[in-house]
Amino acid sequence: MATFIAIVKRDGDAGYTASFPDFPSCAVAALTVDHVIARAREALAMHIERLLEANQRICVPTAADAIERGDALLLAAVEVPDDLRIAHLDLAIPALSLARIDAFARRHGLTHAALFVEAVNRWAMQEASPRDRRGSTPDGPTLFDLANPLELRVEPIAATIDPQDDAATREREASEERSVEAKVGAKSGRTGRKPKTSGSEGGISRPALLAQPRACPG
Repeated sequence: MATFIAIVKRDGDAGYTASFPDFPSCAVAALTVDHVIARAREALAMHIERLLEANQRICVPTAADAIERGDALLLAAVEVPDDLRIAHLDLAIPALSLARIDAFARRHGLTHAALFVEAVNRWAMQEASPRDRRGSTPDGPTLFDLANPLELRVEPIAATIDPQDDAATREREASEERSVEAKVGAKSGRTGRKPKTSGSEGGISRPALLAQPRACPG
């Protein structure tokens, strides 16, 4: 479906007029805004149909932001259905590409013609979107763009601790500490070393050291 912009203006006693910048010879008038837009839709469809029958070129619709408003009352978007006239087209497509197109069309329930039109429409919408919103989108159309992207949601998982498991963990850690202490004690016994006490130095008790007479100078 193509969308053309109509410029609606107030026209004194005639009411309102609507014209298309893309088709200067297509213009209508009516007493109300709603009526003039309805007549503009009918006139545009008939005008394009005549152009197609005459095998004349149909221009690409001009974007609304590229049209000068001037003294316009409003800009109306008028849609024209694609099936005003059916055209036949012969295409030479690589065999492997055609196989992928067939598979994609069957998966989405589309005919080759519908798939071709949809791909072109998506490409046109991508080109019309501002560049800062495109992000990292490819410059060319991809058939996989016809499907909506999957939404990935990551939910936090709340961890629960069983009190019995916590008690068992503490008991296991205490048992490991006792085992380490036992191994250290056994190792000390094998080497024959005795731990030092606060009242001994070099195997002589502190009282014995104090009882030894002090030698007087000659």
